[in-house]
Amino acid sequence: MIWLYRLSQNGVGVKNIELALALNFNKSSVHNMLKTLKESKIVTQEHFGLIHLTNEGRKKAMKYEKCFRLLEKKISDLCGVNAITENAICGILAELPLEKIEILYAHNNN
Repeated sequence: MIWLYRLSQNGVGVKNIELALALNFNKSSVHNMLKTLKESKIVTQEHFGLIHLTNEGRKKAMKYEKCFRLLEKKISDLCGVNAITENAICGILAELPLEKIEILYAHNNN
């Protein structure tokens, strides 16, 4: 969701291949991920078309992005600038329940 948010900042939408390249995933993995996001009403996509975050999806993605930046800064402050990769931080966020993301987001906005 974070990469969709980053890639869709221009408002045009994102191609499956763009997302696959950004994530370093194969297209079938991206297809499966998008299926889940569509079912959750996080994204919309016309048949073989561009992917767009829904309004709700954009709000959630923005929260994840802000939480990502918070964790990235905290880990860098503690362990050094290149101590952890983006994928590792995304993995941490993916494992957190939405309630914890909300707490991190609220902390980041105070």
